[in-house]
Amino acid sequence: MPIKILNTAIERILNKEMAELGITYTQATVIGFLNRNKDVEICQRNIEENLGLTHPTVSSILARLEEKKIIDTQQLESDKRFKRVFLTKKSIEMYKQIEEKISAISNCAFYGVTKEEQEHFSAVIQKVIQNVNK
Repeated sequence: MPIKILNTAIERILNKEMAELGITYTQATVIGFLNRNKDVEICQRNIEENLGLTHPTVSSILARLEEKKIIDTQQLESDKRFKRVFLTKKSIEMYKQIEEKISAISNCAFYGVTKEEQEHFSAVIQKVIQNVNK
């Protein structure tokens, strides 16, 4: 199936590029999510729901990121059962590098593809994701 081949190829490139920063692509997506939501109290469940990852996967990712001093956690004031997850200064700098690498890969992947074709491709992918999640 072409979509699986595309996914595997892109994931391989992204993981190779993120390895230069000492992280995986999935870890980079968590960093990106936290950066986009830095003004909101984010806990593990928010990450699971928004990125479509399982509880064990996110637990493992967060443990590794905390070991590397990329994230930190703090008990939520509103509910002591949950911990807020937030970026450290180290990861804020790293985020800029992540964005640059993803942008370069995206530019390479979409070379010769018009903006209109990219938008259409994105819309189709979003519909497929919605259908699969029903």
